[in-house]
Amino acid sequence: MATSRMPEQAKGDDFLNASGLSEPSRIADWLVGWHQRGQHLLLLTDYDGTLSPIVDSPADAWLPAGVRASLEVLARSPRVHLAVVSGRDLADLRSRVALPGAIYSGCHGLEIEGPGTKFVHPDAAAQQEALAAISRRLSERAHTVPGMLVERKRFGLAVHYRRVAAEQIKRVEVELASALPQDGSRLKIFHGSRVIEVQPQVSWTKGDCALWIRDVVARTVGTPLAVLYMGDDWTDEHAFEALGADAITVKIGEGAPPSRAAYRMADVASVQRLLAELAVRTGGAAS
Repeated sequence: MATSRMPEQAKGDDFLNASGLSEPSRIADWLVGWHQRGQHLLLLTDYDGTLSPIVDSPADAWLPAGVRASLEVLARSPRVHLAVVSGRDLADLRSRVALPGAIYSGCHGLEIEGPGTKFVHPDAAAQQEALAAISRRLSERAHTVPGMLVERKRFGLAVHYRRVAAEQIKRVEVELASALPQDGSRLKIFHGSRVIEVQPQVSWTKGDCALWIRDVVARTVGTPLAVLYMGDDWTDEHAFEALGADAITVKIGEGAPPSRAAYRMADVASVQRLLAELAVRTGGAAS
């Protein structure tokens, strides 16, 4: 399996502007240079907060038109491979991105599908019915906390409280606790950006998922592979750490907390600029 290691000229402050944020055009320069040498690119990216802005309701988080246009061009390039890794359910993620040649991973990497490839974590599959029962119980009680939203997933659930008044957030936690089985030892419960996620307690993260996808693509193309991973959530930190110096890792969002990513860009608009430049300079290139 051959992947590219970050070259010395792409390290340090070379990608940074005066504010300490990474310049999309400079990251694009390195990736395009690799592509122009006849090699393949793997673009791994989160969805919410990276490709699409964070919004109050997850149902309203659609791809901006400019992002979609760039992804469509990149997906047509035979030496550019696109994978979207999200906490969303895989079916929901696929419907929002809707690019047939892409690889999709839902529920923080527990399920992966793409052209000629498929993965479902066996331990997660074994707990699917138990998680569905928790979702049903909690959904029946969601109306008792104004603004609370329960998002059902194949291998988990998310309890969103972005619209819940500050003094009511404790009630969200109480309702969730009451919906969980007495023995919750096989469950993993963690907080995201105004959301509480419930997943099977398995030894698998976005980092494992990113490595799995990278290795599948690398075996398919049979040539050295340059990897870009972008994400805004703390769950993406596992991917930043796992890929390490064998990828360009980019945290989306300014300020705290610190990140394991090598670089940082401010927002979805920065991601859009990077993708647009990559699309213009690599899209449709001959294999």
